[in-house]
Amino acid sequence: MWPPENVDMDAPIIQRIADSEQLMAQIIECVEQKDSKGLKTYILEHKLKEESIFWDVILKIGECVKFEVMENHPEFFDVCNRCLLYLAKVGNPKESLLAFLQQMDTFEMDDTKFKNFLKFVQVVLNRIPSKLFHSLDITLETISAHLEVLPLPENLQLEGEEIKLFHLDDKVVRFNDLLDSYLDFLSPVVASADLSSQIITNAVANEALVLKKHLVQVFDHPLCHFILTFEPDIDRVKHDSRICAEKAMDLLSKVETNFHRFLKNSRPADKQETSEEGNQEVLDLDAKDKGKVPGSEESLIADIVETWDFKLNVSALAKACISYLIHTEFLGLDKFPSVYRHDYMLEFHLDSLSVLLNNTNYAVNYKGLLLCRSLIDLVPDSSIAADCLDNPGYIDVLNGLINIMIKCPVRDHRTNATGAFPAVIAKFNPLGRHRIYQNILSSCTHSGLKGYLITLLKNDVGESLKVLKTESSKAERMQSLNSSPLPYKCFSGNSLQRLLKLVFILPESERTDMLENSDQIISALNLFRFLVLSDPPTSNLTGVWDYIGTAEKDFIIPLRLGLDLSQAHYKLERDNIAEGRVTGEKRPEISVSVEGGALPVAEREQKLDLLCKALNTHELMISLLCRLTEILEQHKVSAE
Repeated sequence: MWPPENVDMDAPIIQRIADSEQLMAQIIECVEQKDSKGLKTYILEHKLKEESIFWDVILKIGECVKFEVMENHPEFFDVCNRCLLYLAKVGNPKESLLAFLQQMDTFEMDDTKFKNFLKFVQVVLNRIPSKLFHSLDITLETISAHLEVLPLPENLQLEGEEIKLFHLDDKVVRFNDLLDSYLDFLSPVVASADLSSQIITNAVANEALVLKKHLVQVFDHPLCHFILTFEPDIDRVKHDSRICAEKAMDLLSKVETNFHRFLKNSRPADKQETSEEGNQEVLDLDAKDKGKVPGSEESLIADIVETWDFKLNVSALAKACISYLIHTEFLGLDKFPSVYRHDYMLEFHLDSLSVLLNNTNYAVNYKGLLLCRSLIDLVPDSSIAADCLDNPGYIDVLNGLINIMIKCPVRDHRTNATGAFPAVIAKFNPLGRHRIYQNILSSCTHSGLKGYLITLLKNDVGESLKVLKTESSKAERMQSLNSSPLPYKCFSGNSLQRLLKLVFILPESERTDMLENSDQIISALNLFRFLVLSDPPTSNLTGVWDYIGTAEKDFIIPLRLGLDLSQAHYKLERDNIAEGRVTGEKRPEISVSVEGGALPVAEREQKLDLLCKALNTHELMISLLCRLTEILEQHKVSAE
C-alpha cells in the first residue's frame, strides 16, 4: 500500500557506531565500495573522534587520493579529501604527520596525490607550535624526494625563437606545476621563520636552517636546468619557470639575511671546514650580527644551529644558479650587500662561472654566458692585476668560453662566448693580457682560436705602439723603459718576441697542412705586415726588426715552400676531378630516390666547390705573403 502523498519519507539514517573495530570495518567497506555518502557520514557528520583508528583511516583513505579516482569517481575523491583534511585538523599532530608522510614516501605516488597531500601536511605542521626541528627536516626531506626523482627536460639545442618551445615541454610544464605547489606549501612555514621581521629565537633559527637546507635544492634540480630569463621589453608575460624562480628566491631571502655570506660559506660536503677554530670564528661573526653572546645559555642551541648553517651542503649548481638569479635576473638583490668592488665580485664568482660554462646542458650553459657578461661588463678595462692570474679560476673561465666557441652546437651560444672571451681578457692590465696570450698560444692547437687571439694581440701591440710614439724624445723614452715596468713594455722588446715565437711558427714546417692552419697563418701575416709598416727599422720601437731574421727562417721561408706545394696539390686534384681523370675512386654504392626517380650524384660538384674554396684561401695567403715580402725587401733596400 502506497503512503499518502503528503507524508515525507525520511532517508535511512546511518547510526553512530561506538565500537572502534566495527567503525573501522564500516569505513573500509565504504572506501572499497566508493560510498561517498557513508564515508562522509562516519567521519564528517559523526565527527570521528576515535583517535585509536586515525592512523589506519588516514592510510586507507589516502590510497584513494590519486588521479584515477579523481577522473572516474570525482564525488568520492572530493569526500576523501574533505575527510583527510578533517583528520589533519583534529588528530594528534605528530601521529597524523607520520601517517601522511608514510603515504608520501613511496615511488608510486602520482602528482595528484602529491599536490593534495601537501595541503594536509601543511595543516598538521601549523598545529605543531615549534615545528620540532627534526620533524620539519623529515617532512621536507620526504616531500622534496618526489621532486628530485622527476625527469628533467631533454637537452635540446634551441636557437632564437625556438627557446619558447622549451616552456611548452611536457616535463617542464609538469615540473613547474609541482614546484609551484611545493613553494606555496612552504610559504606559510617560511613566514613563521622570517629572520628579517622578528626577534630571532632558537626555534626560529632552527626552522630557518631546515627551510634553507631544502630550499637551495630546488635551485639545482630543477631551476638550474630551466630557462629563467625575462625581458620586459620583449616578453609579454612571465613564463611559469620564471615565476617559480621568483617565488623560490623570495622564500630564500626570508630565511637568509646575507646572500654574499651564504654563498661564501657554502661548500660541497667534501670541502666543508671542520676545524673548531673555523667554526668558532663563524659563531663570533653571527653573534655580532644578531646581538647574541656566544656560549651564553640562551644562545647555546642557536649557536649549534649556526655552526651547521656554515657547513650546509650546497651543490655547485645550486650556488651558481642563485648567483645567476642575483646578478643577471636581479632577484634577491636586497639581501646582497652593495659594498664590494666589481673586480672582487668577478673573482668571487669564478667557480660558479666555471661550473656553468663547462656544463653541456643548454639551459645551464646559457646561464653561465649571461652571468659572465653581467659580471665582466661592470669591471673597468685594464683594472685587474696580472698577479690575479695566480687564481686558476680565471683560466678555467677562459677555457670554458673557448670550449663553447669551438665545440658548442648552438650558434647563439658560440656568438655570446666569442663576445665574452675578448671582454674578459680586456679586464686585465697589459702584463696580465701578455700572460694570457702566452698561455693560450702555447697550449692551443685550434687554428681558428689562435687566429682570433693573434688579432687581439695585434690590437694590443697597436695600442702599445701609439704610447711609444707619443714619447717626446728618445732620451725620455729610454729613461722610461729603464725605470719601473710600464704597461707598454709587455708588447715590445723581448716580451713581444716571446709572443712572436708562438705566432710565427708552423707546427710541421713546410709539411704543415696549410688549409687547416689557414686562420692562424692569415692572422700571423696580418700582424707581421702591421708591425713592419707601423714600426719601420729606423725607429724599431717594438724591437720587431731584431726578430726579422728568425721569423724569415722559421716562418716565411717554410711558409712560402709549403704554400707552393699545397697549392699545386689542390690544383692537380681539381683538374683531375674536373676532367674525370680520377683513378682508383670507388663509385657510391647507394642512391637516393624521390617518387621513383633517382637523384643525380652531387659528390663531384661538391668536391669541385670545396677545392675552389681551398684554392681561394691559398691565393689569399700567398698574396699576403707576397705583400709582406715586398715590404721587407723595400726596407732592406732603404737601409742599404
